[in-house]
Amino acid sequence: MTFSYVTQREKLAEELEALKTTPFVYLDIETTAQEDFTKSKIRLVQLGDDKTTIVVDLFECPDCAELLKDFLNGKAWVGHNLKFDIKHLYHFYGIEPVTTFDTYIASILLGNERNSLQAVVEKYLGEYLDKTEQLSNWGATTLSDTQLAYAAKDVEILRRLFPILLKELNALGQTNFDNAYLEKTRVAEIFGLKNPVAIVEMAMVKETAKLEAHGFKVDTEYLNQALKKLKKELQNRQIKFMMTHGKVDIFSPKQVALFLTKRLKLKLPSTKKGNIATDDKSLSEYAENPVVAEIIRIRKLKKVFDKLAELKKFVREDGRVHPEFKQIGAKTGRMSSSAPNVQNIPRDLRKIFVAPEGKKLVIADFSQIELRIAAEYVNEEKMIEAFQKGEDMHVLTASLVLGKPKEEVTKEERQLAKAMNYGLIYGISAKGLMEYAKFGYGVDITVEEARKLIAKFFKAFPKFYEWHKSLRKTLNEKGKVEGKTMLGRNYVAETFQDAANYPIQGTGADMLKLAVDIFSYQCEIQGYGAKIVNLVHDEIVCEVPQEQAQEVAQLLKESMEFAGNLILKKVPVEADVSVSERWEK
Repeated sequence: MTFSYVTQREKLAEELEALKTTPFVYLDIETTAQEDFTKSKIRLVQLGDDKTTIVVDLFECPDCAELLKDFLNGKAWVGHNLKFDIKHLYHFYGIEPVTTFDTYIASILLGNERNSLQAVVEKYLGEYLDKTEQLSNWGATTLSDTQLAYAAKDVEILRRLFPILLKELNALGQTNFDNAYLEKTRVAEIFGLKNPVAIVEMAMVKETAKLEAHGFKVDTEYLNQALKKLKKELQNRQIKFMMTHGKVDIFSPKQVALFLTKRLKLKLPSTKKGNIATDDKSLSEYAENPVVAEIIRIRKLKKVFDKLAELKKFVREDGRVHPEFKQIGAKTGRMSSSAPNVQNIPRDLRKIFVAPEGKKLVIADFSQIELRIAAEYVNEEKMIEAFQKGEDMHVLTASLVLGKPKEEVTKEERQLAKAMNYGLIYGISAKGLMEYAKFGYGVDITVEEARKLIAKFFKAFPKFYEWHKSLRKTLNEKGKVEGKTMLGRNYVAETFQDAANYPIQGTGADMLKLAVDIFSYQCEIQGYGAKIVNLVHDEIVCEVPQEQAQEVAQLLKESMEFAGNLILKKVPVEADVSVSERWEK
């Protein structure tokens, strides 16, 4: 294996000249690994085309970064787990690809359980890739020949993996999705990629890396005040509870169980292991009892306190959290986040996240998106027609199920219809609907009432009943349901709940990613300085210069609706957008 080790700017200029006509490069980097990526340093950048491999040492030639930026910003990149490489190169040098082909993402889309470079090489090249040098000292004054050869080897591996994985992705099978728009995208044209899900996911790699690099600004003063206030309230409530009821640890399920059953004589259900259930759901039946209500209240305060304390732990020197986002974090294709998780922030705590001075947050979410997707997926005509006419779907459901004119539907009945719409499309049980209506929408119904409502709902919307029936039949016969989202993402479900959930939530995940890809590209060509700072299933949050906020808000709305209407053909997709100084609507 031959490669060129570059330590001088002139030499790099010469080497890059030979690569100038290639539309994409194979790329990898080596860093002085740190838990906080902002404290890492990039030591090597390895890149090449189908014949040449260059290893650039940025410690020996710091000026080489400028040449690399001019060159790499005009190329597409092929790499493995490129999110890592892009995040570092973008953060330190403003270097980013035109678009990407990621062999890690390709491996996941091909249904592999193991997706490390070592595992992918073993599966597709039938070789063992020694990764020992990965843990060596990349900050050493002089790198060894073994380290340099190890770094160059990754380019050679990528060169061989790329055509195999490209062919496998394009052979994934036909989808019903009209691919005409996606085939004109940069990722499709540069790499020859045809599979719609792969096109969307490959374009998303750069966006995920930049999302992590941007981070999300936290109002630390507000956060500290909230923590101080919560701590005091928690302590006061716990002391008062103990003074009134004796030494009971509210956070010990065993002590709470004894206290409630022996002292208060409450009848509580048992867990699967035979213990007394004292979770909030089990206690909610007695929520009118002031003692039980106080236990639930203290627990909720503790959860909020713990969430805020977790957030504080992850605030970096720049006053921002930089979460880790898994681009494909679930079987549905949904993203997930950690360190900290910024996708499960309760609505009343979101205001802790802010725009910096001179900036605004533009916040947009898809309106009733799962219901819109479900209506088209099962072809439920009454729902499709209602969405086409712009009717209030929840009022319509209440009217049909409760048998009363739309204008007579009360606010509480609309809330109940909301619970039915969002719960019954996934086939929840009568008990499930009763609990969902109570905890999700504040409406009390009995199990018997829920049973009757379910029967009426499926009579009003028979296509959902037929769909659920077919899922159960397939599960009984085959033990699993295999299918595709409306974009064409493959899934395998082994339970009824998953079989009803995957195609709907999966289509929603596809739609959000497609919207991000479109929006980012439009911002790039129109010259807007928008930075996406969070993604939550059906919501996009971005940070924008104040003077561009209204224009970017309109562009984000248009991008989301355009993406939605590429996937849904009968049901119109709507996005709600707002501009704010904090993450709140």
